[in-house]
Amino acid sequence: MSGLFSHLLAFPVVVVEGDPREFPADLSPLHADEAAMMRKAVDKRRREFTAARVFARRAYESLGGTDDISIVHDDDRAPIWPAGFVGSITHTHTWCAVAMARSTDVRAVGIDVERELPLEEKLWDSVCTPRDLEWLRSLPEAQRGPAGKALFSAKECAYKAQYLITKKFLGFQAMSVVVEGDRWTATFEQEAGEFQVGHELTGTLCRAPGLIATAITLA
Repeated sequence: MSGLFSHLLAFPVVVVEGDPREFPADLSPLHADEAAMMRKAVDKRRREFTAARVFARRAYESLGGTDDISIVHDDDRAPIWPAGFVGSITHTHTWCAVAMARSTDVRAVGIDVERELPLEEKLWDSVCTPRDLEWLRSLPEAQRGPAGKALFSAKECAYKAQYLITKKFLGFQAMSVVVEGDRWTATFEQEAGEFQVGHELTGTLCRAPGLIATAITLA
């Protein structure tokens, strides 16, 4: 598969991506502090985590850094990026990506990849706001499940980006999303730092065989 997020993001954001199944499960490419976080993880999770750290180092080098950084988690399990840089990580069973930029060029970046399976209706109430449900139910029935998965991915993407600015962990009811073609708009339903109710974030979307990807850059 060619680059998925390279269709959605451009310099000054650097994207490195690929198949996590090509990485070892023995944690050997990781630094000690990174490996310590994965010692009890299953092989699938180890490969995804390893791919993300290798990709992050490649992105950091492309932006003028060195390859000796470690990317560990904060208390909210969000990656801690090197001083002066922002980034986002996403992975699923067949794809992993890291997007990274200098914080002098970009305030925040968010990416998300999901398997392109319909969002089951039994999950709608937990994922969707009343405004989301109104939008989904306005669509032809055959489109609702796939649209729900696009909505889910866009929320994950927007939440990652806003976290880099607000340091606030948001639930699914914090934003409503509308997807139109290859673009989506997320509207805050609750205040989060500088973002007031009604504030909108706009991102992009693309599909590849079996996958759906969303991305956003906040300048």
